[in-house]
Amino acid sequence: MGNIAIAFATSTITFSEFVEVKRQKKLESKRIRSLVPTYIARLNRSDATITAINLNRLGVDTNILRLLTAPINRGQTSALTELYLEHNWFGPEGAAVVARVLSHNTHLKIVSVSHNHIGSIGAMAIANALEHNNVLERLNLNYCEIDDDGVKKLATSLKKNHTLKYLNLEGNFLSSEGIRALLNCVYDTSGGIQSLFDSNHTLISYHNGQRTIYNPNFPETTVSNRLLVFQLASVLASCNLRYSQPTLTTTASNKRISRRRVAACKILQYCLKEQRNGYWKCMENLEEKIVPHIVGWLVRYGGVDVMFVVLRDMPWLLGKNQDHKGESSEDPVVENVLASCN
Repeated sequence: MGNIAIAFATSTITFSEFVEVKRQKKLESKRIRSLVPTYIARLNRSDATITAINLNRLGVDTNILRLLTAPINRGQTSALTELYLEHNWFGPEGAAVVARVLSHNTHLKIVSVSHNHIGSIGAMAIANALEHNNVLERLNLNYCEIDDDGVKKLATSLKKNHTLKYLNLEGNFLSSEGIRALLNCVYDTSGGIQSLFDSNHTLISYHNGQRTIYNPNFPETTVSNRLLVFQLASVLASCNLRYSQPTLTTTASNKRISRRRVAACKILQYCLKEQRNGYWKCMENLEEKIVPHIVGWLVRYGGVDVMFVVLRDMPWLLGKNQDHKGESSEDPVVENVLASCN
């Protein structure tokens, strides 16, 4: 009691004010906690006005998650598009509950489970769900204690997912091995042209730019990690983001064309080794042996119009055009490519 008396004697708040603040905090905590059963009741009534559920910092555990997601799994929430469950008390079992929602739900576009102890096992459950999900666009897994094994599973599953654009992985236990798996997810050269085509072409970002996506405390060289992160960011910016700009009508056909444009960009970068200054010489050396195969393969999957747009917008071509201002406006590379397609 003596220490408490001294504390109040030297502070600017009286004891009665302190008691009132504590009382207000308890009332606010009670009010916030009441949101959970309120949401559950509204979901069970198939309330069509619920478009987003925010249960951040409400002590949601696995049992509450099961009650919350039961009506979602029954299809009673067609208007629900956003689910926020950050800073709560569930682990891998709770992540499995969320994964079940992602496997069946056809409306959720944003899901955030950051700052929960789901670990790699929970991440693997969510990764399996992503293979069957064709709606989700944003998934936040920041600070979820995910290591390289969980990231590898996510990277593998995302090659089968064509809708997710943002996957936040900041503050997890990633080393160079995990970052390399993320790079291979969007730019896999292990099997040449085919593996590049089978890479993920819709992801735009693995983090929101505030922090690095790897753990600097890992026993890995930070220079190596930073180089991999730079390569990953370069692919996402120069291919996935640049060539997958949304169109006025987001039909399934337009989405396929967008993915093919990204694939074409990556294949050309891979085959030309990203040599800006040696672009024309590289094309001449490859023309008889590889280029017809590349062009024929791309035309089969992307169409001549896609090839024309990709070649027209390639940075090497832009650089060449700037170096030859005043010359003929006809592009010989584009003409040769289109001629070989006929």
